[in-house]
Amino acid sequence: MTTTKPRRGGRPTKQASERMAAEIVDTARRLFIDQGFAATTMEQVIEACGIGKDTLYRRFSTKEELFAAVARAASDRTIAWFETMDADSPADPLERVRHLARWFLDANLDPELLALKREAFIEAMRTRPLVQEDAFTHRLTEAIAAAHDAGEIVAPDPGFTAAQLLAAVVLGPNNDALMGSTALAAPAARAEWFDRAWALFLNGAAPPTGGGAG
Repeated sequence: MTTTKPRRGGRPTKQASERMAAEIVDTARRLFIDQGFAATTMEQVIEACGIGKDTLYRRFSTKEELFAAVARAASDRTIAWFETMDADSPADPLERVRHLARWFLDANLDPELLALKREAFIEAMRTRPLVQEDAFTHRLTEAIAAAHDAGEIVAPDPGFTAAQLLAAVVLGPNNDALMGSTALAAPAARAEWFDRAWALFLNGAAPPTGGGAG
């Protein structure tokens, strides 16, 4: 007579557990964005996911821990976005600098990242930054150094130049957007802003020297 092994209990497989954690994080992300960190409760996450209380708390013991997981997932998506964008960078050194700087503007005005960053600032939470500036700026610095070496710009200190470029292109729009401005929400408005900031970065505000007034 053949005997059958008893079926295992309700313990999920590793893959199923990872899928469940990802589903919880994605559901929490939507709730945090839609109604804010303070208004979102763990009970709402449980209800929205259709899971038991233990299923959530085994993975995330506090709301802060859950928000940190949402932030990590957002950061991972941003890194993947950056890698895809950088793979399509132009070969010309100065055009690559422009391409990277343009991405920084889009990334810092991404509606989902803005919403999560705003919640993190409001709650003054110590969480992983949603846009990993240090993970990306070294490539912008390298691109500026390459443009300098090619004679396309004068940048004896590429790191300082990268910081000034990002301040010129990103800082103001990002701060305004965090405060609720939608002036650059449309791609066309963002493109116009970037072109103006890029031209000022390249040409400066000083009048051209030599030749004098006509």
